[in-house]
Amino acid sequence: MKLADAQALYIQQLQARGCAGTSIAGVLRMFAKSIGGERELETILTSEVRTFLDGTRPLTRYWHRKHSALLGFFRFAFVRSMVAHMPLPMHTPRCRQVFRPYIYTDDDVARLIGAIDSLRTSRIERYSLRTLLVLLLGTGLRLSEALHLTLADVDLEQNLLIVRESKFYKTRLVPIGPDLVRILCTYVDALHPSRGADPASPLLVCRDGEPLTGSGTRRAFARLRSMTGLRRNDDLPNLPRLHDFRASFAVRRLTAWYREGADVQKLLPLLSTYLGHVSIAATQVYLPLTPELLVEASARFERYATLQGDQP
Repeated sequence: MKLADAQALYIQQLQARGCAGTSIAGVLRMFAKSIGGERELETILTSEVRTFLDGTRPLTRYWHRKHSALLGFFRFAFVRSMVAHMPLPMHTPRCRQVFRPYIYTDDDVARLIGAIDSLRTSRIERYSLRTLLVLLLGTGLRLSEALHLTLADVDLEQNLLIVRESKFYKTRLVPIGPDLVRILCTYVDALHPSRGADPASPLLVCRDGEPLTGSGTRRAFARLRSMTGLRRNDDLPNLPRLHDFRASFAVRRLTAWYREGADVQKLLPLLSTYLGHVSIAATQVYLPLTPELLVEASARFERYATLQGDQP
């Protein structure tokens, strides 16, 4: 069987099991492009797979993401007798690079929002970009989830957002606070009356009424980040991203719970559900130990230790 045909079958199976498989499909497309989608599976060599995995840049965790995608694909092919063996390298290199999401401070957010009016963009409505940043920080939505919201998905009377068929094809309800409700009400009143009241209309729109796109939004944010000089203050190379607003929301929520004296261990599953994760382990990726979080966690432990020491 040809590589491209086998990949199509594999992605169909993933989607039938409830996984969108977008990132996996992306890796498989790059692999097919590098060695040829018309290649017969049996002719693919381990050395070719290793060349694709290694690439031309320094080793990062992306090597393992590519390896994981190819491993799943070739397992699929192997158990169906499409290949006699899996042409993956026997050993995987250890990656020393540690990725940590960037956690936006209040000052960072104020600088970004304050610079939007000076942003030169031909299509993106500045009001939409400003609302998007506030929405991401206030809900922890994935960028794709925010961009796919329609007017029908925004129930401002019930303080709810309906996130439809996001990752793993799941739909969930996302409660929002009164401050965000007011911001969204003002935005809808300002931008949507002249565009009609079609419930299927996108919430976040460009100047021509078309929905914001992921690529266009990321480019606009990159220019905004450059304008404000926003950089990491650690030794990691990756720049702050739109997706890091998701981690910032999670850390802010966790810090607030510590300050309120809440039972964080009991509330973590709720945070995981709110973010649309299938497990707490997935949520932990978004929870780097910030100075504020460390202070609150230490204070909680100190109070616990004091109480334990006072007991006879």
